[in-house]
Amino acid sequence: MSGATLDARVGVDRGRYTLEAEVHADAGEIVAVMGPSGAGKSTLFGALSGFVPLDTGFVKLDGVTMDAAAGPHVAPRDRGVVLLGQEPRLFPHLTARENIAFGPRSRGTARTAARADADVWLEQVGLAGLGARRPAELSGGQQQRVALARALATSPRVLLLDEPLTSLDPETAAGIRALLLEQLRVTGTTALVATHDAADAASLASRLIVLENGRVTQTGPVQAVWDAPATPFVTIVAGTLPRETSAALQAEVVRVDEGDGVVSARARTADGAEVVLQLPIGTALAPGAVITIR
Repeated sequence: MSGATLDARVGVDRGRYTLEAEVHADAGEIVAVMGPSGAGKSTLFGALSGFVPLDTGFVKLDGVTMDAAAGPHVAPRDRGVVLLGQEPRLFPHLTARENIAFGPRSRGTARTAARADADVWLEQVGLAGLGARRPAELSGGQQQRVALARALATSPRVLLLDEPLTSLDPETAAGIRALLLEQLRVTGTTALVATHDAADAASLASRLIVLENGRVTQTGPVQAVWDAPATPFVTIVAGTLPRETSAALQAEVVRVDEGDGVVSARARTADGAEVVLQLPIGTALAPGAVITIR
């Protein structure tokens, strides 16, 4: 099964906030979803996968309605959308091989064939020879690799990755990131990746959706969003990306203001040029401080 085109208009009333977001992904496209904590990313993914009921809107795959506020409602297991979160959530009593084979077997694949396919997937994710181990015998990174293989083994029409690298150390996360990109491209799986890391969005996705306070505040090609941030949040996130040049300027801070969720610092370089920096709330900075700008 190849990736599906996803079209959704999701409306969910959470009480403390209301999620109202439109999402589109072409077949085989990888789209990143970013936003501050509490913006509604997990609620959005829950609605797309069928685990969070819609109050308004719809979810369509290849033009067929999977969910709508007034019906129909296709059960999560029947819509071909797989959700993979921060925790691998492997079955602790099953081996890595049996965890991967579980999905295909539940859909009628013969046990021998499902196990053989699972061994192929173990090799694809760099775990050849570890099929007989149970989750407790695997490292966190190895468990996440098994979880990815288990998700892809079901040939999902859409794969939802809800910050799958957050709990991993940087070196392991880099390996899983590269593996994700390779496997998603090889399988042609449509994927949405929720992340708080600008590097993940830049390396994995072709397009970015920014979600803030339950609303989409910016969307477009990833680099285009970084180049023209529309909100303070996007400005701050874009500023965490490494730049191509290592040239640095020193500037003296002449004014500091707080508002709209950011610290705004005005600084003057030695040649008299002024720059304005948007920094996270809580940044300790005072007039007279000398800062280095790269």
